[in-house]
Amino acid sequence: MEDKQDKTKRLSVYLPEKVKAELEEMADATGLSMTQLIVMATQGLLANYAAQGGAIFADLLSARHRILHEVKEKQTLLDQEKMNMQAYYGARAEEYERIYHREDAEYQQELAMLSDILKKQVEGRRVLEIACGTGYWTHIAAETATQLVGVDIRPEVLRIAESKSWPKGNASFKEGDAYELSEISGEFDYGLANFWFSHIPRNRIDSFLQGFHERLGSGAQVFIADNVYVPGRGGELITHEDSEDTYKRRELADGSKHEILKNYFTYEELNDIFRPLSQHLRIFVGGSFWYVSYTIK
Repeated sequence: MEDKQDKTKRLSVYLPEKVKAELEEMADATGLSMTQLIVMATQGLLANYAAQGGAIFADLLSARHRILHEVKEKQTLLDQEKMNMQAYYGARAEEYERIYHREDAEYQQELAMLSDILKKQVEGRRVLEIACGTGYWTHIAAETATQLVGVDIRPEVLRIAESKSWPKGNASFKEGDAYELSEISGEFDYGLANFWFSHIPRNRIDSFLQGFHERLGSGAQVFIADNVYVPGRGGELITHEDSEDTYKRRELADGSKHEILKNYFTYEELNDIFRPLSQHLRIFVGGSFWYVSYTIK
């Protein structure tokens, strides 16, 4: 009869550096080897498990379950806000540009200033425009830019943008997600994101800017403009106790009512957000609009 040799199965266990360091300290203090300590700890775990079963992991599993539940809830809220925003701008496509025809001298003066600055800055540039909508700002930038690619998640607004006259033939449009810009092909040295920043949840600003900057690359120039809060303009401002974001309640021409995420920023907040990421930062906050212009570090 053949002899059968016992073979001990060896286990490879990864220990985080902190745990390894603490085990080394314990080994030095007790005179036991790290292997002996690990064996003793394992035997103690097995004895407790034999006596109490899975109950010994109850607190750990409960905490893990709670964290996973909270993460899932937060992601569900983000997804819902995203769908609400998409539905709103899809329904609003035909009336979107009416906001730029407000009969207000100061408003129109600042709007003209934004247009003039943008045309000067994009001259000879290859522009990636985020949330281009119906192409209002694309059309202004197209007067001097070499090439423009406008990105928006709503096909309704893109159809309107594509139907416009583009005398230089230098603008094209892509359906895409502002948070997934790696999927947009092309080479760009200028980034444009007008009237989109206020619709970013505050806890996603960093991730958006990181993706935006990575897609453009160091040395690219950026222009971002949005609304200054004016009481009574653009619908009722709404706050929620459990949210750091603010919202606007709006009614469209078809009578549909929407609650849209709409954040406003002070000069100090804009400086805190963009200063660490940029060079040659310029910030303007007027009576109706703000803008930031900078070069990516």
